Amino acid sequence: MAYIGINDWEKNCLQKLIFDLQLSCNTEFFADHQSMVPYIDYTHVNQVILSLVSQKRFYLIEDVANLIANTLIKKFCIYWVRVKVNKPGAIHNAFNVGICVERKNKMLLKYLKKELVS
Repeated sequence: MAYIGINDWEKNCLQKLIFDLQLSCNTEFFADHQSMVPYIDYTHVNQVILSLVSQKRFYLIEDVANLIANTLIKKFCIYWVRVKVNKPGAIHNAFNVGICVERKNKMLLKYLKKELVS
């Protein structure tokens, strides 16, 4: 549930958002780096998302999707993330509206390319 919308009535009521995430990682990378946890903790991912959404007010679902994608890329050792955010019932006569954003972890990709060369 989030405070989200551009209309005055939307700004003052909690509205339901539905998230669909796809995360890409390389398990071999975890095996080679003993200091890293060898899996993505989805409970932690869930807590991060809930914390982000509950602490802010948003105008657009695009804002939510971008914030989540950028945060997950920075916080977790993943190559790539796709974040879909849906806002059911946002438009009269439409069941659902949604947005999908994708981000790559450019820092991690550079690091891995460097390791492959050496």
